[in-house]
Amino acid sequence: MPRTSSRPIGVLLGALALTGLAASPAAAAEGAMDGSITAEGQDCSWTGAVTSDQAPNPLTVDRESLNAALSCSGGTTAVLNNDPTVTFDDGAGTITTGMLDISVTMVGVTCRYQATDMSAQRDGDTRTYNASVSIPLHEGGFLCPDPANVDATFSFR
Repeated sequence: MPRTSSRPIGVLLGALALTGLAASPAAAAEGAMDGSITAEGQDCSWTGAVTSDQAPNPLTVDRESLNAALSCSGGTTAVLNNDPTVTFDDGAGTITTGMLDISVTMVGVTCRYQATDMSAQRDGDTRTYNASVSIPLHEGGFLCPDPANVDATFSFR
């Protein structure tokens, strides 16, 4: 008896799952995030990073859309390595992300930083949040600041 491959079935199930997600209300609630980060005298900013939902619902930031919009000063380049999840606590006026994974290249030296449970404070009644944090070095040589002191602003729309 010929053996059939389960691959076409897996592809079909994956396509059906994606179709179901695209038709769900959560997909229709897509939002956007703008932001800026200053670290060790270098500035990076972006506009229009796609989010999986709108604030104050828990959401995920799409790293591909953020990286496509990311612009840094002074010849620095940066890449967001993950799709961070963001949760909102309107009572406390904060947001928290489970993991933030960023690589920064400056003068040919790449430094990778990871922060867990990073939080930011809301600016008044807006959906703009500010943070001043120290992010530990995850990978990189002795030329990489450890930790990197970062000031960040995130605006959700």
